[in-house]
Amino acid sequence: MKVAPRFSRQNWLELGFAALAEDGPAGLTIDALCRRAGKTKGSFYAHFPAIEAFLAALAEHWRESFTLRLMQAADQSEAAGERLIALDKMALALDFRVEQGMRRLAQLDAGVAAICTAVDRERIAYLARLHGEAGRLPDEALALARVEYAAFVGFQQLDLGLSPQDLHGCYRSLMRMLARPAEG
Repeated sequence: MKVAPRFSRQNWLELGFAALAEDGPAGLTIDALCRRAGKTKGSFYAHFPAIEAFLAALAEHWRESFTLRLMQAADQSEAAGERLIALDKMALALDFRVEQGMRRLAQLDAGVAAICTAVDRERIAYLARLHGEAGRLPDEALALARVEYAAFVGFQQLDLGLSPQDLHGCYRSLMRMLARPAEG
């Protein structure tokens, strides 16, 4: 008889992303997570002493998976313009539902809110750096990064009645417009 492999901390975090995407913050109770996993509360508590610890770990996992890894992957390209394009493609491939869920969760949990704020600042700073390396003046690079990021978050949060493909098309159009050189 085969014994099922132990459910790891990473398994719980990935399960948390799925629950957040499908059910929002309401899906992130210990009972709901254990039902979804088909595991006991003891399995959960073996990795997290309380739900607050799980939520903090989930937010850090989101930061790592949805921000830091994308930046590292984008940095594999040489030119700043190529890194911006690579970053936009990867960002558009993310599950917007996890991003939406994380922001809703931040409204309910101060620890998650602090991580979301830090992630927003990291993302904007990274975009500003890339825009600066692409030839924009520092003030313009920062302003452009803020507008680009606001659009990225805004498209995720607004219900415009568009399909995911249409939303991505709108965002890509905005990116093309923002990528045009500034007129003197």
